[in-house]
Amino acid sequence: MGLSTNRIVFGIHNITPYRRSDYLPYGTLLVLGGGTMTLSAEMEDLFGGSNKFAWASESKTITSDFTASVKSMPDFLFELFLGASVATTAASATGTVDALVNQNGTSILDAATGIASVSAKAGSEADLKDGIYMVKYASATTVDVYCLTNISFAKGTDVTFVDDSLKITATPLTVATGAAVTIPDFGLELTGGSGVIAFTDGDTAIFKVAAAHNGFSDITIGKSTTEFPEFGMVAIAQKRSNKELFEIHCFKCAGSGFPIPMEEQTFSIPELNIKLLYDDELNAIAKIRATKGL
Repeated sequence: MGLSTNRIVFGIHNITPYRRSDYLPYGTLLVLGGGTMTLSAEMEDLFGGSNKFAWASESKTITSDFTASVKSMPDFLFELFLGASVATTAASATGTVDALVNQNGTSILDAATGIASVSAKAGSEADLKDGIYMVKYASATTVDVYCLTNISFAKGTDVTFVDDSLKITATPLTVATGAAVTIPDFGLELTGGSGVIAFTDGDTAIFKVAAAHNGFSDITIGKSTTEFPEFGMVAIAQKRSNKELFEIHCFKCAGSGFPIPMEEQTFSIPELNIKLLYDDELNAIAKIRATKGL
């Protein structure tokens, strides 16, 4: 019969975390840099007399970890490893303008004496530019508008900042009762409240804009109610040319935290650290299935 074929593991294909309660997958990670399961034992050595070497050694606790280098960041990654809550917005061919929110003071957003709403200007949606916008008091009836990024200033009509303050309105915009005033070349308009407009010095309000998009996720991290759910996980190596498969099934996993690097001209590749815990029902932490090819 001779020797058996050597078992050789090559590459990685995917990692799929799932809910332990019903095995429903959270999703799968396919764009991967690698994954490693590590079982590391702490040893207790016995020394005695004049002998410089240990007489005996016994293993104590074993640390069981799985590390992964991931090159994509789906929503479930933030839920599992950062305890985040995720709200998704459907695709929009015309863009999405969030509601105006008072940031400092209360006079900018006011249905009677301030700005009642901000919205995309009908027919000018192509000029919408992604970003966070700030509306600031200029006088009792006028405001200046600022934007925190110029990343989309080439969408529609090209624009630039007015100056280093990141202001985008060359002159203050006059807000009149019940009337809409346009933020020039940005596809936006502010609508005045129903009463006498009266802004207060120093007050500001903010809103966000997403130009035409295929959907987006708002991911909130760090709530006081943050939880890190336990999950199961299957990691599968790349199928070899001889059809061999190698699968690691981890029954009870816990993950907490990961970095989000943003470096010059480089893809972001978070590193995940996953604890592999003992499952008392299955009496194991993991199971490996190594399938021989035909």
